[in-house]
Amino acid sequence: MSLFMQAFLVAVFVTIAFIDSHTTQIHIFRPVVVGPVVGLIMGDVQTGFAVGVTVELMFLAVIFVGTAVPPNPTISTAIATGIAILAGGGTDIAVATALPVSFIGQVAETVQNSVINVFFMHRVEKAAEKLNTRGIVLNNLVLPMAVNAILYGVPTFLAIYFGAAYVQGIIDAIPDKIITGLSVGGSMIGAVGFALLLNSIKAKKFWPFCLLGFFMASYLGINMVGIAVFAVVCVAMFYYFKIADEKA
Repeated sequence: MSLFMQAFLVAVFVTIAFIDSHTTQIHIFRPVVVGPVVGLIMGDVQTGFAVGVTVELMFLAVIFVGTAVPPNPTISTAIATGIAILAGGGTDIAVATALPVSFIGQVAETVQNSVINVFFMHRVEKAAEKLNTRGIVLNNLVLPMAVNAILYGVPTFLAIYFGAAYVQGIIDAIPDKIITGLSVGGSMIGAVGFALLLNSIKAKKFWPFCLLGFFMASYLGINMVGIAVFAVVCVAMFYYFKIADEKA
């Protein structure tokens, strides 16, 4: 299979993966799936698995909270896997490529969510006022999903077809102020989004657990996996000592 066809098929899969992340949520957009699929397309499934698992661990605790847009693992895994295979295998170059490429995905998703999707939603509202079902479907599903091909499919194709030098050129072209601003702003918005989620729980008695998790992360340096395991233990203890006793 020619490099052009490989790059094209990877770009198509990345587009489908992003459509899945925005609609069906069957999780083919996760690195652990993206890596092997890209590896299969490019003829090196072993490297694809290795890169997919490595990047999955890098982004394991990165979640979409509220309106915060985190660095994107899907496009970074696809491009990192492709470049690693073209370079002869190994995860070193993939790890070095994944994080900066994820910021490109973050920029694209931020623009998509805050500008492009807002534009289409206004068109949906106008179509709904006119009872135009075709306009609703077109602007709510077809066109927004097609944008994924432009924002993510095209950069993936170019990155794999032209190689690592092209990717580095894109990264270097993004001003440091934009990357820094997105990182700081994303962290602030993430705090607001998480606060909104907590407010929806409407259970003040659970706030001490939130503070406990904050203390463990900030002062004890425990990572998200450790905190998640501790949270499972807290849930189990709460159930057995509180809810189970009430049922008894």
